[in-house]
Amino acid sequence: MYRRLERYEQSIFVSIFCFADKDCFGVCHKMFIVLEGIDGSGKSTQARLLADFFESRGILFILTHEPSDGIIGQKLRSLTSRLTPKEESRLFLEDRVDHVKTVIGPAMRAGQHVICDRYYYSSAAYQGALGLDPFEILDHSRSIVPEPDVVFLMVVSVEAALRRIGQSRSAGFSIFEKRKNLEAVSAIYDTFQDNVIKRINGEQTESEVHKEIVNWLNLRGVCA
Repeated sequence: MYRRLERYEQSIFVSIFCFADKDCFGVCHKMFIVLEGIDGSGKSTQARLLADFFESRGILFILTHEPSDGIIGQKLRSLTSRLTPKEESRLFLEDRVDHVKTVIGPAMRAGQHVICDRYYYSSAAYQGALGLDPFEILDHSRSIVPEPDVVFLMVVSVEAALRRIGQSRSAGFSIFEKRKNLEAVSAIYDTFQDNVIKRINGEQTESEVHKEIVNWLNLRGVCA
């Protein structure tokens, strides 16, 4: 049974960050592209490959990520143990609001596409795995920050993800990369059915995944 967010949790960011600027992208709207998936799914690699592709075509873009490089995002990245579900959810949302206000929104208004490695679907999946209601997290997030235009969700098995992490990181596994946690996170990702989500088999080669993403964007005139 998922625990519901308390009333003050649902309203704190509207009262503190009251910009609630869901139209902050303005008239120069470009595509807001999010890459999602469990740790080890290849989403960060694909975000970089897409950024390289845009740069080679002279397409205006920024590449960003969550947790962000802001003060709160840096705090989240430096954690050595998990917080309580309530505190973790609060900090991720506070970081996201600041990220939209200072990075994503300004880039979109400047006529740049945004490639974002993780967004609120990660919060729903990872804090949902701690017992919070993932769909309430999604609904609450949508009420205060802009929705992405497309979410490329990398689908891989937990076994494949852990193998990749073990092969690529000499520092070992992070606090979010335990098998039991990734299994719970993966199961929650499987329940997301939003129209903006485009599921991709992340166990293909890097070039095959990249080609699928670019082809999808080409069909919508983004990479022309």
